[in-house]
Amino acid sequence: MNAWNLNGYRALVTGGSSGIGLAIVEELTRQGATVVSASLEASPGGIEADVSTVAGREAVLAALPEDWDSLDILVNNAGTNIRKPTIEFSLEDFEFVQRTNSTSMHELSRLLHPRLKKSGHASVVNIGSVAGTVSVGSGAAYAMTKAAASHISRYLAVEWAKDKIRVNTVAPGWVATPLTAKIQISERAMRVIEERTPLGRIGQPEEIAAVVAFLCMPVASYLTGAVIPVDGAMTAFGMDMTAALRDS
Repeated sequence: MNAWNLNGYRALVTGGSSGIGLAIVEELTRQGATVVSASLEASPGGIEADVSTVAGREAVLAALPEDWDSLDILVNNAGTNIRKPTIEFSLEDFEFVQRTNSTSMHELSRLLHPRLKKSGHASVVNIGSVAGTVSVGSGAAYAMTKAAASHISRYLAVEWAKDKIRVNTVAPGWVATPLTAKIQISERAMRVIEERTPLGRIGQPEEIAAVVAFLCMPVASYLTGAVIPVDGAMTAFGMDMTAALRDS
């Protein structure tokens, strides 16, 4: 077996109809996996379901191909956000974000554990965010869910190691997707991203997808429990005072 591809692997990706999720579906497919996407919007060969609900998760399990008694890859990518100050949040807003981002991740991982275990080499990748580590102004409720994504990966990596299931988190920085469209058309916002990101630009969905695919490959067989920032070194960048002094 070539350790650098996913030939013969079966994968389920949530939120796979656009943005980072779509890029992940395309990259896993390119690497040889058979991929089923589950998302709110219908997509060719995909499952239309709201994974934030019990009924939606049941629909996903029921719609998986009949011969998929084992699952090699689960990518928990489905997510949402409501960008407004914490004091403007209603309880309904808060619970909606939690259900979509955190509950779906926990429950799908739990429900699919038997199939992942049967694989013998399964990989779960949770899509987190730099917002789970630092404050980026995306809202406390959202940040909580992304911190949870990181820690459930650490926890399940330990708990499920005996089952030969690896669990990791990919934590993107600012990425050019439909969810960041307003940011991308703001010159001021883009200037801040460029100034605060050492690589000097916003990320692309394909750059996130490439790391996800790597984590699922045999070559990454000893990598589990990790939280990998894919952010152009944004979270590694503190305050470059010497540069400020040189420029003054």
